[in-house]
Amino acid sequence: MALSKCSFNSPEIIKQEMDSYKDLWISSSKGHTQTHFFKSNVPLEPVDFTETFQAKSLDKIFAKAVTEMRGPYNCNMVYRQTQVMPDVVLYSDNKYVALHPLGEPGRDLGDHDSRASHIMVVAWSDIVPLTLNEMLPSSDIEIMDLAYRNAFLNKAYAALAANTSISACGEKVIQRAVAMGIPVTMGIREFMGKQISSFTKEFRESGRPGYILKDATGNDVSADPEAVQGLIDKVFTNPALQVTKCVQGPKKCSQLITHIHGFLLTDKIPELIRQNYVCTEAILKAKRL
Repeated sequence: MALSKCSFNSPEIIKQEMDSYKDLWISSSKGHTQTHFFKSNVPLEPVDFTETFQAKSLDKIFAKAVTEMRGPYNCNMVYRQTQVMPDVVLYSDNKYVALHPLGEPGRDLGDHDSRASHIMVVAWSDIVPLTLNEMLPSSDIEIMDLAYRNAFLNKAYAALAANTSISACGEKVIQRAVAMGIPVTMGIREFMGKQISSFTKEFRESGRPGYILKDATGNDVSADPEAVQGLIDKVFTNPALQVTKCVQGPKKCSQLITHIHGFLLTDKIPELIRQNYVCTEAILKAKRL
């Protein structure tokens, strides 16, 4: 597996798109950084966010955000989830955590055998920058933080490729294993499979988010522990694949805390990824232009 800095977007084109958000963001934030705006306005509590969202003109930037509460879900759900133990935690440090998402991981890959490789990176510490979206203007510290998160995601994939023991994958991973009664000497790939296979039928079929893991032919194998582990081992040990890191821009993203998505892919990037995501390595280059 290559820890690639591959870019499927042009930094110059990305910069043009980022510039299109500049005036809107200045109007919404009153000139403050994303971190200041986020920590001043985004609630951790599960409450309706419509009034603040419209008052701060975020509705002119984020096209798909659901601001009212729909059960446990709205545009701040991922932010709330950063403060609890992830259902499938894979790597952590004192600032960030890498997790395998619920719902239908790898959905935008289509019928593809890399769906199990879908990882997200989110901040869980309040001492780090908290941003809404990488396509909005960033301070120097926020740009440095993006570089750190890109590198952190590489480390998470390297740990999975090497099947590093739980004990070396960070405190949150250790805590989750201890709570499940699993020895910390177990490899992280096996632990990933154990976490997924611990989901009950009721949990998997609960709707939003629920959990579906499809194989290359589109079959949901999430209820089959052996098949789940087979997909995990196959994708994370494939030397032909490289780490692809990306985010959804404001017009596509439904959540108001930035979260980098990672996939293991060849140079042939699936069409829906190209349409719906922007490479964070290319974003980093664009922000440094």
